[in-house]
Amino acid sequence: MPTVPALPDPSPRFLRALAAERADIERYREKLLETRQRVRAQLAEVEAALGEIDERAVLLERLAGPSPQQTSPARLHREAQPAPVLRGPAIRHAAVRTLLDHPARPQALHYREWYDAVRAAGYEIAGKDPLAVFLTQLSRSPVVRKGTQNGVYELDRAAPRRLRRRLEELHEDLRRLTATPGSTVDLASIRTRRAQLNVEIGQVEKGLAEAEGILGSAGCAAAEPSG
Repeated sequence: MPTVPALPDPSPRFLRALAAERADIERYREKLLETRQRVRAQLAEVEAALGEIDERAVLLERLAGPSPQQTSPARLHREAQPAPVLRGPAIRHAAVRTLLDHPARPQALHYREWYDAVRAAGYEIAGKDPLAVFLTQLSRSPVVRKGTQNGVYELDRAAPRRLRRRLEELHEDLRRLTATPGSTVDLASIRTRRAQLNVEIGQVEKGLAEAEGILGSAGCAAAEPSG
């Protein structure tokens, strides 16, 4: 009875080519991750710049006050300046400030009521569907979270403390990752995980800066448990 020949092992030449191909793919993946992080950072800078311009325009209008020429109601009506149009982070900032300045001091609102309150405060939202844009930005705010009822969103005063704690955890994960010796086989996964951690650290840092900028130390102190 003839013996079935054993399957030959891959040749060293083939294994070297395979390892080289895997290394090329991993290098290309890292470049793509770096590019994605850089593009996200650039987009965030553009949105932040637009938000700062919108906020500065609002501040200038408040400082300037009514023009001396705008004395009669008819002239005021004809020459009324349009409401400042908000985009990106400026929407989130105005939404939170509107809730904090609300006479009723609500901690939560349905997003439609919240949108109406922002408009009543003298703002307009840029976009073909302003309500949808407002809801998107509201859900992106680091200090706003979904309430227990459908469509209701509430202020998260503990957000700065929570984000700082998450940032500490991510930095600790990064320190453990870089301090752990790994074999050559593990280097690719370590590099990938390190890139993921750096991306998340950047996102949390951005959210923390926005949360502290909106709520300030007063909001952070109110979130601390007593006793």
